[in-house]
Amino acid sequence: MRPSWPRAARALGLWLATALLAACGAGPAPSGPAPRARPALVPPFALGAGFLQGRALAPRGRPSLQEGEPIPDFTLVLADGSAFQASDLAGRALLLNFWATWCGPCRHEIPLLLQAQAKHADALLVLAVNVKENRSQVEAFAQELDMRLPIVLDADGAVVDLFQVRGYPTSVFVDAAGRLVATWQGVLDAGKLEELTNAALAAHPPAA
Repeated sequence: MRPSWPRAARALGLWLATALLAACGAGPAPSGPAPRARPALVPPFALGAGFLQGRALAPRGRPSLQEGEPIPDFTLVLADGSAFQASDLAGRALLLNFWATWCGPCRHEIPLLLQAQAKHADALLVLAVNVKENRSQVEAFAQELDMRLPIVLDADGAVVDLFQVRGYPTSVFVDAAGRLVATWQGVLDAGKLEELTNAALAAHPPAA
């Protein structure tokens, strides 16, 4: 039996009203660029954590490296080709450790860096920046020492130049707001590493 015209009209009107309410509730599509994804550099790390590529953003020169000032920014390229800036890592303290496989003191220091990363897993990120060596050398060394840290391959030395590093190892301590806390040239012992790491962790972002 076919529905009467009044019943059919009411049903059609109800359907249209429901569709209009659903469309209004959805609201307009958001405008503007999509939010930038945060890089997923969080422990536990795989060996070498993908071997990032380091590239300097600024031309080589002498940027300011004053304590309390923002560090110079640089690019990190992941294995899949995606890239982000070091400044995107704000929110955690950073330890940039510049090293090479032929450096004896670097070899001595790396187990301490692994311990620091494990102890402060949520608040600290250690970036092991290898300077001007090929990947096969770095991979063999990383496997030998079980370097479960993000390793940055600074193939052309652009990042080391940006930080004006003149000897290895050199460690740069950065607070969660991206400001330089301290630079230590030479090998770190456990006490000095803990002292400078705590200083980076204790620093607070500037008031808004």
